[in-house]
Amino acid sequence: MSTQTLLIEGSFPELSEELAQYIDSVSEGADVSSAIAPFLETIRQAESQDTPNDASIKKARDEVLKKIVTKATVLNAAPEREFSAAYNLLINLALQSPMREKFFARLCEYLSEQPIGAPSSPYGASLAISTLTTIFNVLSLDSEARYHVFLAILKVIKSTNSTQAFEALIPQLEQNVPNWLSAWQLDEEDALSLHQTIADVASAQGFKDLAYQYMLKALESIPPGSEAASEEASRNLARKTLITALTHPAVTDFTPLASSDAIQSLRSSDPNLMELLDIFSSDDYATYKEFLDEHSLTSLSIADEASEEVLNTKIRLLTLASIAAASPNRAVSYSAIADSLQIPSEDVEMWVIDTIRAGLVEGKLSQLKQEFLVQRATYRVFGEKQWAEIQNRLMIWRRSLESVLSVVKTEKERFAREGMNGYEDRPNTYEGGQQRRQGGRRPQQQQREIDVGAD
Repeated sequence: MSTQTLLIEGSFPELSEELAQYIDSVSEGADVSSAIAPFLETIRQAESQDTPNDASIKKARDEVLKKIVTKATVLNAAPEREFSAAYNLLINLALQSPMREKFFARLCEYLSEQPIGAPSSPYGASLAISTLTTIFNVLSLDSEARYHVFLAILKVIKSTNSTQAFEALIPQLEQNVPNWLSAWQLDEEDALSLHQTIADVASAQGFKDLAYQYMLKALESIPPGSEAASEEASRNLARKTLITALTHPAVTDFTPLASSDAIQSLRSSDPNLMELLDIFSSDDYATYKEFLDEHSLTSLSIADEASEEVLNTKIRLLTLASIAAASPNRAVSYSAIADSLQIPSEDVEMWVIDTIRAGLVEGKLSQLKQEFLVQRATYRVFGEKQWAEIQNRLMIWRRSLESVLSVVKTEKERFAREGMNGYEDRPNTYEGGQQRRQGGRRPQQQQREIDVGAD
């Protein structure tokens, strides 16, 4: 969404009269034409003078626009073929006033809170969104009014359940939201409202990944250490975000939640929900089963069967990832996996494959040895212990590389010595002007097996 210009020919008095007459024709009894007539006469007289009184003209224009905008709600009942033209004319008039942002705020209310066209019209949402987009684009890039217009667009999409309109908006979200936040100079409260509104609309339209992404952004908008983190609205957002993270099949990284003050404030208000987060962050399936023996998911607002299945599956995948990461020899037996996940041994390979698909581990299955050979595993909690383990593995890798380099250097020196000795011992003969070496073949390098210490 970039800025654009509306080009409509005609003077302010002419266009105002035209729009007023149209409003009167749409709504019987509106009588806008007679209400603005005195002010239009003032404008014409001021403009006809050799030295126009700009202050008088601006004041009269604002009075005209107040009268028109007050009655402009009737434009929502205009025929579809005339709707956009009428609103574009009104937008053009409003742009000529220093009070444009105030007038646009009123138009946003009309377009987002009231029905457009006939009740059964399928075009109401698209007409409203198109007109709001025009208002958004005629405003300067740094105008804070754009923030309110954008919220109105989201409100229309949500209220009309316009999935197509939201899909068209997604590229704008990905490209421009950070720039808009900077240009509009929003405070924390407005930034929180924007991210939360986007999350709500995305969730309503079925874009669960995008909804969770903007829930996290909303939490990040709450200043760390501020009292706002413990307010009821923030706790409600934190609770909703946490439940979304737990019940979303693709969310396995809970680090952003652990670093949020609003999430941590739930330890006093929702201790059981936070205990469940701790289990999914660092504990295993057995601990989860113990939790279910003591607590009901219904009490945590996780009542539907699908969510329970997601939790059950996810904690098993995370448990398997932890087993793989903790394996000292990078090999995990089928029996250990079956015991930890509490599954039949014949299902082990299926669960390993699912964990690989989830991106939590990489490796190979050895049916012969009944082992899962781990190549990579995701740490669910990353702290000093994990850093120490990485340092240890890097040292092992370094020693392995040093061993390889030593072997290569030794072989290179031996080859140089043997090659030189063989060359000195061989006589040379000349045949047809070409030098030919005799004295046997060049000795072959001895085949050796090199252990690179892969671990």
